[in-house]
Amino acid sequence: MIYEPIFLDEKSGLPMYRQLYDSIKEKICGGCPAVGEKMPSIRRISEELGVSRTTVEQAYQQLCVEGYLVSRPQSGYYVEAAVIEKSAGSSNEISQNEPEPLVKYDFGSRYIDARSSDLDLWRKYVRSVLSREDIVSSYGHYQGEPELRVQLARFGSLLRGVNSSPDRIVIGAGVQPLLSLICGLLGERAGRVGIEYPCFPHAERVFRDFRLTITELGQDKYGVTPQELYSSKIDVLYLNPSNTESLGRPMPVSRRAQLLEWAERTDGLIIEDDYNGALRFRSRPVPSMQGMDGGERVIYLGSFSKLLMPSVRISYMALPPALAELYRSRGAAYNQTSSKIEQLALAEFIRDGQIEKRLRRLRKIYSEKSELLISLLNEYFGSTAGIRLAETALCAELSVSCGKDSRELAAAALAAGVRVIPTDTGKGSAKLRLSFAGIASEDMREGVRLLHTIISPYCR
Repeated sequence: MIYEPIFLDEKSGLPMYRQLYDSIKEKICGGCPAVGEKMPSIRRISEELGVSRTTVEQAYQQLCVEGYLVSRPQSGYYVEAAVIEKSAGSSNEISQNEPEPLVKYDFGSRYIDARSSDLDLWRKYVRSVLSREDIVSSYGHYQGEPELRVQLARFGSLLRGVNSSPDRIVIGAGVQPLLSLICGLLGERAGRVGIEYPCFPHAERVFRDFRLTITELGQDKYGVTPQELYSSKIDVLYLNPSNTESLGRPMPVSRRAQLLEWAERTDGLIIEDDYNGALRFRSRPVPSMQGMDGGERVIYLGSFSKLLMPSVRISYMALPPALAELYRSRGAAYNQTSSKIEQLALAEFIRDGQIEKRLRRLRKIYSEKSELLISLLNEYFGSTAGIRLAETALCAELSVSCGKDSRELAAAALAAGVRVIPTDTGKGSAKLRLSFAGIASEDMREGVRLLHTIISPYCR
């Protein structure tokens, strides 16, 4: 394996991460590992070489920056390119990437059900805002439009139990810009961030861009454990208690209380990403963790990408009082990233009760589609695979014992016109996520049948 011939010298004047970076770079340029080959995980290299994960992360990050490696969310690190010396007589031909195969059955997560888009209704609200010339001819408020923040405070309280006033709500064009604001506000206080694994890759990217130390936290059947929190010495905990990875369902109230106790005792902070928390359809949505805390130690993140449509980039966060005051003191230095027109349209949409109507409709649609997909997976894969519903992620998880890893299976499926989401699970097993959000119900059977035909020869 790549790290077996690597020798690191603690007495050398070079930092350990730099020695590791130089060694891996040299091997990549020598053609081993080859382009496209998966690198050992950060945890594995750390254990085998006896260095910290931070050391390995820094080396990998630098290799990614320079283009030698690429990080693929929920999969790992892969060799992207190697520096190849040109011979004197080499040509200057321009290489082109091969086009992505045509996807006929898309179980990816980039779409929503076409029947749920309500484009005509949304156009009505956008046109209503556009008619207000005195409003649309000016810049938006740096914190988000006051009308929308009032509606979000009401919406969050009624549907998610969020405890926040409008002046503590900040709006942005997606979760990533909001996380960037949080990291900027926290400064050095956010030096060590604890995450569940697998973590939302776009969030992890922000933390890495801010050079924060990221710690993967151990979990039991109830989610992140209090013991892990205290022993890890982290400053900030990022998690989605509405859908824990280890459970596939909400984190129990007793564990939430333990995590809040950790935050109180250690002056820690919790970032609660409530992605699709209101979209639970098999049972009543569990109120937010932020509401249990009263908003003192928890930053709440909410999004409308699946409630409306992914192209409407509106997310929001409810800040604790101290952070909200700090944000307002810096307000003049921030620009609003979300469209003022769409913010005002959403404010009217919520005010008129349309969001509640839409939620009821979406829950019915996704309940029916989830039952159909689970039934088809059981029909074709039966006892040979583990099948689990990830409700708020709008996905079904398919786990198989396999001679190929998740990425290889997903690539084989994609080549045949079926897109699925690979999740790295280690040697000897593979986990694929199939989103039922965007694919039409009538296409599911053929998509699952084709997927079974593709991956069954590799499974046992």
